[in-house]
Amino acid sequence: MLIRHVEIRNFRGLRELFWFPKPGVNCLIGPGDSGKSTILDAIDLAVGARRQYVFSDSDFHLHDISQDIDIRVTIGQLNNDLMNIDRYGHYHRGFNSANLTIADEPIAGTEVVLTLRLQVKDDLEPIWGLYSERAEVAGEERNLAWAHRQNVSPIRLGAYSAHHMAWGQNSVLNKMSVDKARAASALAAAARQARNTFSEVGCEGVDDVLGRVTAVAQNLGVPAQDTQALLDVRGVSFSGGAIALHDNRSVPLKNLGTGSSRLLVTGLQNHVGSSSVTIIDEVEHGLEPYRILRLLDELGAKSDRVDTQVFITTHSPIVLRELNAGQLSIVRNGTIPTPPQQERAEGGVEQQNIILNTVTPLSGTEEEQKLLRTNAEAFLAPSIIVCEGKTEIGLMRGLDFNYTSRGCRSLIAHGCYWADGNGDPSLFVRARIFAQLGYRVAILMDSDVATPPAILTEMATRNVSIHRWPNDHSTESVIFMSAPEECIQQLLSIACEWKSDDAVDDRLKKASNDACTLALCRDQFQDYMRPFLAQAAGKGSWYKDIEPAERVMREVIAPNWARCQGMLTQPLWSLIQWIQQAPTAQPEQQAQAQ
Repeated sequence: MLIRHVEIRNFRGLRELFWFPKPGVNCLIGPGDSGKSTILDAIDLAVGARRQYVFSDSDFHLHDISQDIDIRVTIGQLNNDLMNIDRYGHYHRGFNSANLTIADEPIAGTEVVLTLRLQVKDDLEPIWGLYSERAEVAGEERNLAWAHRQNVSPIRLGAYSAHHMAWGQNSVLNKMSVDKARAASALAAAARQARNTFSEVGCEGVDDVLGRVTAVAQNLGVPAQDTQALLDVRGVSFSGGAIALHDNRSVPLKNLGTGSSRLLVTGLQNHVGSSSVTIIDEVEHGLEPYRILRLLDELGAKSDRVDTQVFITTHSPIVLRELNAGQLSIVRNGTIPTPPQQERAEGGVEQQNIILNTVTPLSGTEEEQKLLRTNAEAFLAPSIIVCEGKTEIGLMRGLDFNYTSRGCRSLIAHGCYWADGNGDPSLFVRARIFAQLGYRVAILMDSDVATPPAILTEMATRNVSIHRWPNDHSTESVIFMSAPEECIQQLLSIACEWKSDDAVDDRLKKASNDACTLALCRDQFQDYMRPFLAQAAGKGSWYKDIEPAERVMREVIAPNWARCQGMLTQPLWSLIQWIQQAPTAQPEQQAQAQ
């Protein structure tokens, strides 16, 4: 069984969502509160084997109980039981994998599928059943047979997987057991043995009570002579859950940590193959990086199997780097402003916003894969600054540090992160990919290389905001041309600490044809030396790494912001405003770096 389509309406944070999952691993990423976990819960509730679930008003979207919760999950690769025409034929539908459509009746070239439906009305009682348009029109209702629902029920690995460490109902161990009759017989024998042993050993401290019970019984004429304290036959009956796994020290494996439990249960699940669908929320929870890789391997992240499905969420860049780009889907929860609706009773006009839930899959191209490997952290933020290189990333990190050190809200806290653009023109390719995936994107770059007008037009069309230094300046150039005179020595100190005095001096001599040296800049700096410093810094890669560039901003530029020239500060300030205007930004009075 594989899940072909998921349709969710009015469930928690999801107003309306439609999604066609892929075979194999489906990893959901996205900003907080975008609905990732809700999607997994909806799948589990609609397809899982359960007879009851306690819903509340808070499970309805925006607490609106007038709109029913309606979850429909369409499953394919049906076994013979589910293909039974007499039993389920009126609910068979047709799935076209080529154009991702579902017809209400199977036709040539389509896969026969079933749609499982969960409805919850204002009485909070869940109603499980099957769905097809023709059955609904005819007023027919049918649910999956319980045995069939157990067969399609997914394995859900949550924070607590202890029940899978015993032979309880629906546990992996119970599904692995072939001869369950012998286990039941052994449990019955164990209960009898416990009762007999208790009878032989006795129970201290109850003799006085037994004597008084016998006396009262005699006075009342109740036939209870020579009463004894024995184990109740019904009280010592054991279920399969009483048999649990233990290690060589007799410690129950239920005591394993979250990560270890998930690893073991996943391995057992793959061994028994009892369910083709596995659901894990926050797959990295409780696992070190090396064990995350092992779990992903066990889940089939590196295999080409098309007969299993895994639904996971993650907030870990480690997980993203280990997955193929085509295994990722981005979940978003946005709003669409609508025109004013009808006039309210009080006389005002209510403005409403429609919540838009989307799942955007990555296509799995080579460029997406490269971007995922090099900038996994950026995929987890709603807004992304594509920096031309490590120098610009360092500047942004230093600027963010300046904000937090002054008690202002971190730029990252506004829902923004940076990505390495890997130079020009690669940064435009990466910005295009992020924009196509629905991210809010800005570019921070220099202007020493002219950008073709066609690329600028495309970026504007994709709403990519470009922030760059004016007048054909490189980043090193704009730093040395804009910094106040008293900051030059600090800039040189950072370069010397990163490269050495000799390397800095050598680059200065080459840039100036021996007209300028490090010693001269230190002792008798004059403005005519700025172009030589800018050229030497660029050629010598003085700040072409995150750490030195971060120090330049943190120690030199930001503390002297008001005295730096606008060619440096204005592009950065416009970028700060772009960050603070993000939909995920938190209200705060905008303050320039000081």
